[in-house]
Amino acid sequence: MAERLLSVGGSPRIRSFTRWLGALLALVVLAGLAACTGIPRSGEVQPGDAIGTDDDIDVVFLAEGPTAGASQQAILNGFIQAAKSPQDDYAIARQYLTSAAAASWKPNEKTLVDSGTRPTSRGDDLTLDLSATPVATVDASGIYAASPSSAPTSLSFGFTQQDGEWRISRLDDGTVIEDVFFDQIFSSYALYYYDPTFAYLVPDLRWFATSSAVGTRVVKALLKGPVAWLGNGAVVTAFPEGTSTTSVVTASGQTRVELSSNVLQADETDLRRMQAQLRSSLSGLASASSVVISVDQNVVPIPGSDSNVADATPRVNSLPLVVSEGEFGYLSGGGVSPIDGISEGVQSVQPQSAAYSAVSGTVAVKAGNGAVVAVRETSNGVPIVQQVDTRPGLIDPAVDPWGYVWSIPSGDPTAVVAAGASNDAPLGIPTTWDGASSITSFEISRDGTRALAFLEVAGALKLVVAAVIRDQNGVPQQLGQAVELATGPGSPIDATWVDQFSVASATGLPGEVRVVAQQLGGRTTNLGAPASAVSLSGSNDLDGLRVLGTDGSLLQQRGSAWQATTGGVSELGVQN
Repeated sequence: MAERLLSVGGSPRIRSFTRWLGALLALVVLAGLAACTGIPRSGEVQPGDAIGTDDDIDVVFLAEGPTAGASQQAILNGFIQAAKSPQDDYAIARQYLTSAAAASWKPNEKTLVDSGTRPTSRGDDLTLDLSATPVATVDASGIYAASPSSAPTSLSFGFTQQDGEWRISRLDDGTVIEDVFFDQIFSSYALYYYDPTFAYLVPDLRWFATSSAVGTRVVKALLKGPVAWLGNGAVVTAFPEGTSTTSVVTASGQTRVELSSNVLQADETDLRRMQAQLRSSLSGLASASSVVISVDQNVVPIPGSDSNVADATPRVNSLPLVVSEGEFGYLSGGGVSPIDGISEGVQSVQPQSAAYSAVSGTVAVKAGNGAVVAVRETSNGVPIVQQVDTRPGLIDPAVDPWGYVWSIPSGDPTAVVAAGASNDAPLGIPTTWDGASSITSFEISRDGTRALAFLEVAGALKLVVAAVIRDQNGVPQQLGQAVELATGPGSPIDATWVDQFSVASATGLPGEVRVVAQQLGGRTTNLGAPASAVSLSGSNDLDGLRVLGTDGSLLQQRGSAWQATTGGVSELGVQN
């Protein structure tokens, strides 16, 4: 069965770590290697013309239906290929199934992302078993999960003859897709929920195959609720419990989301919040425009408001925050520009590290004597220096948008405290990583809802993310379930937030440093090997990620190489 590729313009996506050029080369290489894989392929793969930028390319696979007289193996091969084309509810793939199987098969139930090498064996005269090496899975709600094991998975397909032709009569729900094609068939969409104070919209990354129904799938997943580790009150939704949708339709410049009638019981504030969640969650669709809510096909009027809108994309200063020659501030034009009402206080404690929240006007500082202090701006321009923690062996502290300074001893990872602006004693924050024996780094996301930590558990390095559970006033209560992320080999150096969607980590091997980026709920990218690394700091995107070298040089990635942009930096600050 010949297979063709069409490239069509799509919507701006969340920044993908897979560059368009790499994807295009993968398609060309795969065409040349097709004969080496477990599933025979015929015909050439033809990349079409790219329309738009490298971040909004969708590749549509147009596979042919079954040919007359095809064997069971050819039918299976053709079905696997056709299942990469989700258009018209996988209409081409269903042609390879019996009428009954085509009617009952649920392709969106699960996607197995595999290595692409798929040997088959015969169970009996009417059964073929396909062996797939798993890389990841995507469930019906679009949740991506890397496979914990590369042990082969067996998929069984039963056959029968229908109108004199072999067709698949028995199969599991879902599809199988090669890892090399995943980013061309699936696109990432962020579902947005609120932090408990409704100050921020927090992303929950999902993946859906490109089709005309993707908007409806996004909203259904949004209404179902956040991924498990963001539960227990870490994020909240404005939609009443039990809200459902039947369709998301764009026509005449308007995207109408049909919801169940229970939303009519909500007040104006909650209706505005629902609309904001929908607008942000559907913003990745090229077709989505002015988003409105309808019930029984009637648009629900939602008055505007002058109140503050929740921030879905909190940003920081794009300049690096540093300590250089004893001065603290933003590095610009070869010098350090001080932060009014802040820098003087930081410099007074001889900082070993600094994490700054411009939103709260607070810097979490590890002072020269090893203690953790909070430097807070005041209305009179004279900073307050507040002692937070004097326990021995403290790691670099973190800060959040509510001005809480977080402090942890390196040898006691569960002894987490957070100190607010008041003079009350710091709060003890329960964690879920009881088995951890040490911690190297800890950092809070810019929306204050997630914590990133580099732990050692039973002698093994683990980079984890956990929800920060707060009350409605933003006061931290506990850290939620820890979810392990990907990182490089070797000993931990540092980890940081790249942006709202991604983190980066640095690990060290003898004579080598590895930097890895990880989308939360998504893919992992190896960012190469800088010459050395002491610490990392994110900015507003992957291009803004910086590494501080052991010689005081500040490194940024340019192409595939890390290059020094300046020198003389003693500490690289974190911005939240």
